[in-house]
Parts: sequence; C-alpha cells; structure tokens
Amino acid sequence: MIIKKRFILLFSTLILTGCSVIDNESATNQKVSDPTIEEQKENKSTGSLTKDNQSEEEKEHLALIESLPENVSSTDWNLILVNNWTPLPDDFKPDLVEIEPGKLIDRRIVDAYKNWEKAALEAGYNLYFASGYRSVERQQNNYDRSINQYMEEGDTEEEATKKTEEYIAIPKNSEHHTGLAMDIVDQNWISKGNGLTPDYDTQESQHWLIKTMADYGFILRYPKNKKELTDINYESWHFRYVGEENAKFIVDNNLTLEEYIELLKEREVRIDE
Repeated sequence: MIIKKRFILLFSTLILTGCSVIDNESATNQKVSDPTIEEQKENKSTGSLTKDNQSEEEKEHLALIESLPENVSSTDWNLILVNNWTPLPDDFKPDLVEIEPGKLIDRRIVDAYKNWEKAALEAGYNLYFASGYRSVERQQNNYDRSINQYMEEGDTEEEATKKTEEYIAIPKNSEHHTGLAMDIVDQNWISKGNGLTPDYDTQESQHWLIKTMADYGFILRYPKNKKELTDINYESWHFRYVGEENAKFIVDNNLTLEEYIELLKEREVRIDE
C-alpha cells in the first residue's frame, strides 16, 4: 500500500516513544516536525494517471481513497491527531465529564463508552477503566517521575529518558489530553496484580474488546507492527474514540489513525484540484 510506504519513509528516522502504565502515558519534550501531505502533492501524480499506466499498487491506493466514508473530514473533532509530531493545539479545551471518581472523558463519548461497558458486562467481562483524560501538567509529572526513577536505579539521564519514552508520552503530545483516549483492561486482570502491559492481549476480555470496539466507535490506537507509523509501542489496552463509521473503516482496512487521516487529506487535496 502506498500510504504505508510513505509513512515508513517519513517516520523511520524519528524519536521512539510509547504510552502508559496504569495512570501514565507517552512522548518527548523535543518537538519533531509534523509530517504533512505536501510531499504527496509534489511527488504523487497518480490522480492524473490513466488506468492503463497505473501500477496495481496505485490502483489499490486510489480505490481505498474512493471508498472512504463520504461525509468525513480530516478536521472532524473525533479525528483530532495528537502524537509525537503533532502536539495538542494551544487553544484546545476539552468538554469533560467525570464518569468515575477522578476519571474523566470527553462528554461526547460518554454514551458510546457506557454502552460498550454494558455490553461487556453482559458478555461476562467487568471492565476496569484505568485512565482517560490527563492534563499536560499531570503528564509532565508522570514523565519526570519516570525519568528520575530510572536515574535512581543507575541509568544516565539519556538512558532514563529513552526508557521513559517507550511507554510515557511527551507532555502535550499525549492522546490522553484530548479526553478521547481510554486505557481499558478488566477487573480480573487488575485483581491479579497486573497493569497496563502488552500481555493483556492474552485475556479473553481483550479479544472481546478488539472484536467489538468498532461497533462503539473505538479503535486500538497503537496496534502491533505499526510503530513506524505511530512512533508508539504496541499497547493492548489503549483505545481511542473516532466514531463508528471511521472506526469500522480503520479496522476493516488495518489502518492506524495516522494512515486514515492522510488518506482523508489526500482526498481533500484531489477535490480541491
């Protein structure tokens, strides 16, 4: 897929980071330039190619763009992108609701999560909502605390920072700032002393979450074998609300949010042309 190759080329030299442990998440205090679709506009001319001189890969890519949901824009509120290349906008103000003591999410996704939670209970899984919205200040505290802990164990500051960024996001570059990201496992997993670790995917409850997430508008934000696109390690517990239509397209086509937004942007450029 062209979109995948483009992302690999753009992201392969960027700094590694990760997301969270039970109340922690992902990033680095050095901002890296956000990849844009300018290179696409300069280097891609597939829009003017005829079917006869398009490669099969180009045809597949164009077909994917043509199959995108019709009334979706890359600037929709539920598609806001926050990652190591794209910090939270300075004027961003989430509309939050507390759904458990001390745990908040965006008001607009409460019903979707509650319905998902209810369905999980009916399926025999008692979910544990580990973390939702997190302020920039709190993220900074988590980030600094992790670095200090590694340094106390004997690591240099550089080593400590590298280890921290495998699973703690750079302040202002964490999806948790949006109120649209949720760290979810189940009560049984937590009661056995486990936390937010990749091997949560050995549990039936996680398999159920993956199977049903798109029906409620969620995706697994950092899937396996996609780190070169997200710059975040695989996280079996980190779910992101994008809306049902978007979620189903992303899941059906094995995309990351980054890939999906780039496809939308490319369609928007073609329309403008």
